[in-house]
Amino acid sequence: MTNKKFNVKKNIGNIIFIVFLFPAYFFSTIFVNHFQQYEYIFSDVNNIKKYQIVSGNMNVYTYINLEDNLYIEGQSSEFEIRKVYEDKNYFIGYSFEENDKRSKIGGRYYIVVDKNKAIMKIYDEKDFKEKYKDIEDKKFIDIYNFLKRKGTKIGIYGKEYQ
Repeated sequence: MTNKKFNVKKNIGNIIFIVFLFPAYFFSTIFVNHFQQYEYIFSDVNNIKKYQIVSGNMNVYTYINLEDNLYIEGQSSEFEIRKVYEDKNYFIGYSFEENDKRSKIGGRYYIVVDKNKAIMKIYDEKDFKEKYKDIEDKKFIDIYNFLKRKGTKIGIYGKEYQ
């Protein structure tokens, strides 16, 4: 074996890359992706109302602001969405969580925005399946993929939105 000495002057570029640049790039990428928010804004067919979907931390869920008649004072004015379906007539999101303590714990609740009538309604799973028989569970996609495809990046987690 040859006995070569490590030459700092020749390898200074490699040392800087390994010690400083690579870790900075690696951790900044994780940091940015962790705190990035998305939003998706859509309106009804006649542009009467606009609806805004804003992602939460890590893009696992999003929130849609409820209309005034859909929540009781003192409750959250947002509906948490985990999966979503959209076509030209409807925007439908659902969550497995109990969103606003309407009835049973652990049920699936659907938020339906009818784009033709510019109305928003919340359904439990049974009522939704009866009314919207043609919309099957397999048509829903997770919110992260939906926002990556249709959403707009907006700053960092914790930013206030309207």
